[in-house]
Amino acid sequence: MARRSVVQFVTQGFQRRLEQFRLQLARPDAILSLSLLGLVAGVLAALTIIAFRLLVDYLQVHLLPVQAAEDYESLTPLWRLGAAVTGGLLVGVLFRFTRESSHTVGVLHTLERLAHHQGRLPWRNAVVQFLGGAVTMIAGHSVGREGPSAHLGAASSNLPAQALHLPNNSLRTLAACGAAAGIAASFNTPLAGAAFAMEVLLMEYTVAGFAPVILATVSATAMTRAVFGDDLAYTIPHVTLGTLMELPYILLCGILIGALAGGFNKLLQQVSALGQKLPSWFRPVLAGLLIGLCGMAVPQVMGIGDDTVNRILHHDLGVQLLLVILGVKIIATVAGIGLGLPGGVIGPLLFIGASAGGLLYAVGTILGITDASSFGLYALIGMGAMMAGSMMAPLAGLIAILELTGEPNILLPGMLVVVATTITAGRITGSESVFHGLLRARGLEYRNNPVAQSLRRIGVTSVMNPDVVVLPRYITAAQADEALKKAPKWILLSDEGNADMLLAAVDLLHARKESADEDNYDLLNVPGDRFQTWPVDMGATLQEAQEKMASTGSRMLYVISQTVPGVPRVYGVVSA
Repeated sequence: MARRSVVQFVTQGFQRRLEQFRLQLARPDAILSLSLLGLVAGVLAALTIIAFRLLVDYLQVHLLPVQAAEDYESLTPLWRLGAAVTGGLLVGVLFRFTRESSHTVGVLHTLERLAHHQGRLPWRNAVVQFLGGAVTMIAGHSVGREGPSAHLGAASSNLPAQALHLPNNSLRTLAACGAAAGIAASFNTPLAGAAFAMEVLLMEYTVAGFAPVILATVSATAMTRAVFGDDLAYTIPHVTLGTLMELPYILLCGILIGALAGGFNKLLQQVSALGQKLPSWFRPVLAGLLIGLCGMAVPQVMGIGDDTVNRILHHDLGVQLLLVILGVKIIATVAGIGLGLPGGVIGPLLFIGASAGGLLYAVGTILGITDASSFGLYALIGMGAMMAGSMMAPLAGLIAILELTGEPNILLPGMLVVVATTITAGRITGSESVFHGLLRARGLEYRNNPVAQSLRRIGVTSVMNPDVVVLPRYITAAQADEALKKAPKWILLSDEGNADMLLAAVDLLHARKESADEDNYDLLNVPGDRFQTWPVDMGATLQEAQEKMASTGSRMLYVISQTVPGVPRVYGVVSA
């Protein structure tokens, strides 16, 4: 009996502290609380990504006749075709026996949940992402690992937060923290991961959002470096800008790559729209076949292609081969991503950008603009430009190539080229972000309303009036006096079978003074204004409260806790 009392005491104490923590997180300035959660999110994301990477690398080497991961060039053409087709079939089987709603994964899924579901990520989609992403990458499909990394990182921190019933405004930040940490852990790029989360996912820069994201990427990168080391993703010889006279040509390169990025986005969007007409299980099978055929002819386009990008940076590939792999890589990537394979697009974008940059260097050499020492520079700025132009994220593109290579000399030309690329892709070609375009092609839409963004950051409990008491319709004078002792501002009238009403407490006070000899009161007949009201969960944001007011026509909502099913507790009142 004593042991049960101790357990009950500890449990109740934990619940009280957790409830106080929830109320703190609902505030728009909860930087300290969110930062602590950001650190935890980074650790959880890192553990997930480490497990994912180890699984993929192990199975790739042990299931395929290769000596190292991503070594598809050593496979025979039939092996490359067979691996890609088998991978597509396995993903198709996975899609066939899972819900249609669970097939949206990666950055697209994270964006859609942030925009329309207050950052709540379902566990089924995360399972499909883990299994499908692993199969896709092992099979050598032309996808990147940032899609699985972002989704799995976001889910690893978001799902426990949902289980703890943390407020929705914190769920959005935690999803961004996990996604940023996943990308940082996968690529060893903490700052680029943070920039990606702010530019692409949240599309805003705030101290309350940026601090926890930074801490998440730092903790995640530290853990993955302990496992995989701190080697850079790409090794390049020292590069430098030849002369300042090259800057006009670099500006032209940015414009040309911007046109390429805009065309790539539109082609990908069209293929994705066409793919929606096919059965969900058949799309990955068709994608696997197309990628396998591309891989039979040009093995360099299979997989993420980091080894090929390294060769491009070292000027090991001729112009003709660069032109071929550029065209075939675009076809393979559009087929894989457009038809819904559960992978990412950033890896292929870096590959395409490096190839395009190398070709533009060759053109500059013919024109007498570039010299032999600057090849790596053009390949690098091509990578950053393609990423920036396709995602409409210039800062993320610039920081990514800086962290991936550790080469500071790319900053000046890189800044020029990412701006030129982003303007060209967005304003001249009329392209939108690759992720937003794919969402639209699949019947979804990302709303970026600045007012809605502000409302999403604030929980209802931080602005509610807590001075409320709950009374039945019929009360005694003693009940009225007991309730008025608490000095409430509002009385929630709960009448079973009828709509809930809010009555100003001052009206009941006046009734008591004017009819002090009354023994009973019908609160529906007490003189005063009554407002029909509806409940809103304490975890909701102001955006959710606003939407509920609009849908119900109510000016006021009462805030309840539903942590104990069937026993709601009223916390306060929110008014328009």
